[in-house]
Amino acid sequence: MVGGENREIVINSKFRHLEEFVYSLPDKWDTIGETIYKSRNEIKLFRLDGIIVNVKSYQIPHLINKFAYAYLRYSKAKRTYYYAHKLQNMSVETPEPIAYINCFRNGLLDRSYFVSIQLDDYPITIREVIGKEIDNKELLLRQFTRFTYFSMLRHGVNHLDYSRGNILIKKDSNMYQFSIVDINRMRFEEMDIRKGLKMFSRLWAERSELKIIADEYAKITDKDAKTVTELLISSDKKHKRKIKRKNKYKKRFKKITRK
Repeated sequence: MVGGENREIVINSKFRHLEEFVYSLPDKWDTIGETIYKSRNEIKLFRLDGIIVNVKSYQIPHLINKFAYAYLRYSKAKRTYYYAHKLQNMSVETPEPIAYINCFRNGLLDRSYFVSIQLDDYPITIREVIGKEIDNKELLLRQFTRFTYFSMLRHGVNHLDYSRGNILIKKDSNMYQFSIVDINRMRFEEMDIRKGLKMFSRLWAERSELKIIADEYAKITDKDAKTVTELLISSDKKHKRKIKRKNKYKKRFKKITRK
Protein backbone atom coordinates (compact mmCIF):
# COMPACT_ATOMS: atom_id res chain seq x y z
CA MET A 1 0.00 0.00 0.00
CA VAL A 2 1.48 3.33 -1.14
CA GLY A 3 0.00 6.79 -0.61
CA GLY A 4 -3.46 5.50 0.30
CA GLU A 5 -3.48 3.00 -2.59
CA ASN A 6 -3.73 -0.79 -2.57
CA ARG A 7 -4.61 -3.49 -5.06
CA GLU A 8 -6.53 -6.74 -5.19
CA ILE A 9 -5.11 -9.01 -7.90
CA VAL A 10 -6.24 -12.55 -8.73
CA ILE A 11 -4.51 -14.57 -11.46
CA ASN A 12 -5.76 -17.79 -13.05
CA SER A 13 -3.32 -20.55 -12.06
CA LYS A 14 -2.94 -21.51 -15.75
CA PHE A 15 -1.32 -18.14 -16.44
CA ARG A 16 1.17 -17.73 -13.59
CA HIS A 17 3.85 -17.05 -16.21
CA LEU A 18 2.08 -13.74 -16.93
CA GLU A 19 2.22 -12.63 -13.30
CA GLU A 20 4.85 -9.92 -13.84
CA PHE A 21 2.83 -8.45 -16.72
CA VAL A 22 -0.42 -8.46 -14.73
CA TYR A 23 1.11 -6.84 -11.65
CA SER A 24 2.69 -4.07 -13.73
CA LEU A 25 -0.45 -3.20 -15.71
CA PRO A 26 -1.87 -0.36 -13.57
CA ASP A 27 1.47 1.47 -13.46
CA LYS A 28 2.25 1.10 -17.17
CA TRP A 29 -1.26 1.27 -18.65
CA ASP A 30 -0.93 4.67 -20.33
CA THR A 31 2.29 3.80 -22.18
CA ILE A 32 1.89 0.19 -23.35
CA GLY A 33 -0.43 -1.90 -25.52
CA GLU A 34 -2.47 -1.35 -28.67
CA THR A 35 -5.78 0.43 -28.05
CA ILE A 36 -8.61 -1.15 -30.07
CA TYR A 37 -11.51 0.59 -28.31
CA LYS A 38 -11.82 3.69 -26.18
CA SER A 39 -14.93 5.35 -24.81
CA ARG A 40 -16.07 5.09 -21.20
CA ASN A 41 -13.94 1.95 -20.97
CA GLU A 42 -10.73 1.19 -22.85
CA ILE A 43 -9.60 -2.10 -24.40
CA LYS A 44 -5.99 -2.85 -25.31
CA LEU A 45 -4.23 -5.82 -26.90
CA PHE A 46 -0.84 -7.18 -25.86
CA ARG A 47 1.25 -9.84 -27.60
CA LEU A 48 2.93 -11.99 -24.95
CA ASP A 49 4.61 -15.39 -25.10
CA GLY A 50 2.87 -16.36 -28.33
CA ILE A 51 -0.63 -15.34 -27.23
CA ILE A 52 -2.70 -12.19 -27.68
CA VAL A 53 -3.96 -10.80 -24.38
CA ASN A 54 -7.03 -8.56 -24.17
CA VAL A 55 -7.23 -6.11 -21.25
CA LYS A 56 -10.32 -4.06 -20.47
CA SER A 57 -9.87 -1.04 -18.23
CA TYR A 58 -13.16 0.03 -16.69
CA GLN A 59 -14.15 3.64 -16.23
CA ILE A 60 -13.52 5.03 -12.76
CA PRO A 61 -16.92 4.72 -11.04
CA HIS A 62 -18.83 7.61 -9.50
CA LEU A 63 -18.62 8.09 -5.74
CA ILE A 64 -21.55 5.86 -4.74
CA ASN A 65 -20.24 2.97 -6.83
CA LYS A 66 -16.69 3.56 -5.61
CA PHE A 67 -18.00 2.69 -2.15
CA ALA A 68 -20.35 -0.07 -3.34
CA TYR A 69 -17.65 -1.87 -5.34
CA ALA A 70 -15.26 -1.65 -2.40
CA TYR A 71 -17.62 -2.93 0.31
CA LEU A 72 -20.98 -4.16 -1.00
CA ARG A 73 -20.54 -6.01 -4.30
CA TYR A 74 -17.96 -7.22 -6.78
CA SER A 75 -16.48 -4.74 -9.24
CA LYS A 76 -17.25 -5.22 -12.95
CA ALA A 77 -13.78 -6.68 -13.50
CA LYS A 78 -14.12 -9.16 -10.63
CA ARG A 79 -17.62 -10.21 -11.71
CA THR A 80 -16.45 -10.74 -15.28
CA TYR A 81 -13.55 -12.90 -14.11
CA TYR A 82 -15.68 -15.21 -11.97
CA TYR A 83 -18.59 -15.30 -14.42
CA ALA A 84 -16.17 -16.33 -17.18
CA HIS A 85 -15.04 -19.30 -15.07
CA LYS A 86 -18.65 -20.20 -14.37
CA LEU A 87 -19.64 -20.05 -18.04
CA GLN A 88 -16.65 -22.14 -19.06
CA ASN A 89 -17.65 -24.77 -16.50
CA MET A 90 -21.01 -24.86 -18.30
CA SER A 91 -19.20 -25.22 -21.67
CA VAL A 92 -20.35 -21.76 -22.81
CA GLU A 93 -17.70 -20.18 -25.02
CA THR A 94 -16.32 -16.92 -23.62
CA PRO A 95 -12.79 -15.44 -23.59
CA GLU A 96 -10.60 -17.40 -21.18
CA PRO A 97 -10.03 -15.34 -18.01
CA ILE A 98 -6.43 -14.61 -17.04
CA ALA A 99 -6.80 -12.15 -14.15
CA TYR A 100 -8.61 -9.22 -12.64
CA ILE A 101 -7.18 -6.18 -10.87
CA ASN A 102 -8.99 -3.86 -8.48
CA CYS A 103 -7.15 -0.66 -7.58
CA PHE A 104 -8.31 1.13 -4.44
CA ARG A 105 -7.58 4.68 -3.37
CA ASN A 106 -8.32 5.73 0.21
CA GLY A 107 -10.49 2.65 0.70
CA LEU A 108 -12.64 3.20 -2.41
CA LEU A 109 -12.48 1.49 -5.81
CA ASP A 110 -10.61 3.49 -8.44
CA ARG A 111 -9.49 1.62 -11.56
CA SER A 112 -10.25 -2.02 -12.35
CA TYR A 113 -9.03 -4.30 -15.14
CA PHE A 114 -10.14 -7.60 -16.63
CA VAL A 115 -7.46 -9.63 -18.44
CA SER A 116 -8.36 -12.42 -20.89
CA ILE A 117 -7.27 -14.30 -24.01
CA GLN A 118 -8.19 -12.43 -27.20
CA LEU A 119 -10.61 -14.37 -29.41
CA ASP A 120 -9.33 -13.74 -32.93
CA ASP A 121 -11.11 -16.65 -34.60
CA TYR A 122 -14.58 -15.10 -34.19
CA PRO A 123 -14.58 -12.59 -37.09
CA ILE A 124 -18.01 -11.01 -36.69
CA THR A 125 -20.65 -10.15 -34.11
CA ILE A 126 -24.38 -10.60 -34.48
CA ARG A 127 -24.45 -6.86 -35.24
CA GLU A 128 -23.39 -7.84 -38.79
CA VAL A 129 -26.42 -10.13 -39.03
CA ILE A 130 -29.40 -8.33 -37.48
CA GLY A 131 -31.10 -6.06 -39.99
CA LYS A 132 -28.70 -7.11 -42.77
CA GLU A 133 -29.06 -9.11 -45.98
CA ILE A 134 -26.64 -12.04 -45.63
CA ASP A 135 -26.43 -15.62 -46.89
CA ASN A 136 -27.87 -18.35 -44.66
CA LYS A 137 -29.37 -15.81 -42.29
CA GLU A 138 -32.29 -18.01 -41.25
CA LEU A 139 -29.97 -20.95 -40.53
CA LEU A 140 -27.71 -18.71 -38.44
CA LEU A 141 -30.62 -17.30 -36.41
CA ARG A 142 -32.02 -20.76 -35.76
CA GLN A 143 -28.64 -22.07 -34.61
CA PHE A 144 -28.19 -18.95 -32.48
CA THR A 145 -31.57 -19.61 -30.85
CA ARG A 146 -30.57 -23.19 -30.10
CA PHE A 147 -27.24 -22.06 -28.66
CA THR A 148 -28.96 -19.50 -26.44
CA TYR A 149 -31.49 -22.01 -25.16
CA PHE A 150 -29.35 -25.13 -24.69
CA SER A 151 -26.13 -23.43 -23.53
CA MET A 152 -27.57 -20.60 -21.47
CA LEU A 153 -31.29 -20.49 -20.70
CA ARG A 154 -31.57 -24.16 -19.78
CA HIS A 155 -28.69 -23.69 -17.32
CA GLY A 156 -30.16 -20.58 -15.71
CA VAL A 157 -27.90 -18.00 -17.38
CA ASN A 158 -29.61 -14.62 -17.74
CA HIS A 159 -27.37 -12.25 -19.71
CA LEU A 160 -28.72 -8.77 -18.94
CA ASP A 161 -26.72 -7.18 -21.78
CA TYR A 162 -27.39 -9.71 -24.55
CA SER A 163 -26.94 -7.08 -27.23
CA ARG A 164 -25.54 -7.16 -30.76
CA GLY A 165 -21.93 -6.34 -29.95
CA ASN A 166 -21.66 -8.94 -27.19
CA ILE A 167 -22.32 -12.05 -29.30
CA LEU A 168 -19.39 -13.22 -31.45
CA ILE A 169 -19.82 -15.60 -34.39
CA LYS A 170 -17.67 -17.95 -36.42
CA LYS A 171 -18.62 -20.52 -39.04
CA ASP A 172 -17.25 -24.05 -39.16
CA SER A 173 -18.50 -25.88 -42.24
CA ASN A 174 -22.31 -25.52 -42.06
CA MET A 175 -22.38 -24.87 -38.32
CA TYR A 176 -22.19 -21.53 -36.56
CA GLN A 177 -20.47 -21.18 -33.22
CA PHE A 178 -21.01 -18.37 -30.73
CA SER A 179 -19.01 -16.75 -27.97
CA ILE A 180 -20.33 -14.35 -25.33
CA VAL A 181 -18.47 -11.26 -24.14
CA ASP A 182 -19.11 -8.31 -21.82
CA ILE A 183 -20.52 -10.63 -19.19
CA ASN A 184 -20.36 -8.54 -16.01
CA ARG A 185 -24.14 -8.03 -16.05
CA MET A 186 -25.53 -11.53 -15.58
CA ARG A 187 -27.80 -13.42 -13.24
CA PHE A 188 -27.80 -17.13 -12.58
CA GLU A 189 -31.40 -18.02 -11.87
CA GLU A 190 -34.29 -20.19 -13.00
CA MET A 191 -35.34 -19.01 -16.46
CA ASP A 192 -38.98 -19.11 -17.51
CA ILE A 193 -40.19 -18.39 -21.05
CA ARG A 194 -40.67 -14.65 -20.45
CA LYS A 195 -37.16 -14.15 -19.08
CA GLY A 196 -35.72 -16.21 -21.92
CA LEU A 197 -37.51 -14.25 -24.63
CA LYS A 198 -36.57 -10.98 -22.94
CA MET A 199 -32.92 -11.84 -23.60
CA PHE A 200 -33.65 -12.06 -27.34
CA SER A 201 -35.52 -8.73 -27.24
CA ARG A 202 -32.23 -6.96 -26.43
CA LEU A 203 -31.00 -7.69 -29.97
CA TRP A 204 -33.18 -4.90 -31.40
CA ALA A 205 -34.11 -7.31 -34.22
CA GLU A 206 -36.55 -6.81 -37.07
CA ARG A 207 -40.01 -8.40 -37.02
CA SER A 208 -39.04 -11.07 -39.59
CA GLU A 209 -35.97 -12.01 -37.52
CA LEU A 210 -37.99 -12.22 -34.32
CA LYS A 211 -40.42 -14.60 -36.03
CA ILE A 212 -37.58 -16.96 -36.98
CA ILE A 213 -36.21 -16.90 -33.43
CA ALA A 214 -39.67 -17.45 -31.96
CA ASP A 215 -40.43 -20.33 -34.34
CA GLU A 216 -37.18 -22.13 -33.43
CA TYR A 217 -37.68 -21.44 -29.72
CA ALA A 218 -41.18 -22.94 -29.94
CA LYS A 219 -39.85 -26.06 -31.69
CA ILE A 220 -37.13 -26.81 -29.15
CA THR A 221 -39.35 -26.09 -26.12
CA ASP A 222 -42.49 -27.75 -27.55
CA LYS A 223 -44.48 -24.53 -27.15
CA ASP A 224 -47.16 -23.03 -29.38
CA ALA A 225 -45.37 -20.99 -32.09
CA LYS A 226 -48.07 -18.30 -32.26
CA THR A 227 -47.95 -17.74 -28.50
CA VAL A 228 -44.14 -17.59 -28.43
CA THR A 229 -44.09 -15.14 -31.36
CA GLU A 230 -46.61 -12.85 -29.66
CA LEU A 231 -44.64 -12.94 -26.39
CA LEU A 232 -41.34 -12.17 -28.12
CA ILE A 233 -42.74 -9.32 -30.21
CA SER A 234 -44.38 -7.86 -27.09
CA SER A 235 -41.09 -8.10 -25.16
CA ASP A 236 -39.25 -6.51 -28.10
CA LYS A 237 -41.68 -3.57 -28.18
CA LYS A 238 -41.32 -3.00 -24.42
CA HIS A 239 -37.53 -3.04 -24.67
CA LYS A 240 -37.48 -0.57 -27.56
CA ARG A 241 -39.87 1.78 -25.76
CA LYS A 242 -37.72 1.60 -22.63
CA ILE A 243 -34.50 2.43 -24.52
CA LYS A 244 -36.12 5.28 -26.46
CA ARG A 245 -37.51 6.73 -23.22
CA LYS A 246 -34.10 6.41 -21.55
CA ASN A 247 -32.36 8.15 -24.47
CA LYS A 248 -34.96 10.91 -24.42
CA TYR A 249 -34.32 11.60 -20.72
CA LYS A 250 -30.57 11.54 -21.34
CA LYS A 251 -30.89 14.22 -24.03
CA ARG A 252 -33.01 16.39 -21.74
CA PHE A 253 -30.52 16.00 -18.92
CA LYS A 254 -27.63 16.99 -21.20
CA LYS A 255 -29.50 20.12 -22.32
CA ILE A 256 -30.14 21.11 -18.71
CA THR A 257 -26.52 20.55 -17.64
CA ARG A 258 -25.23 22.62 -20.57
CA LYS A 259 -27.22 25.69 -19.50
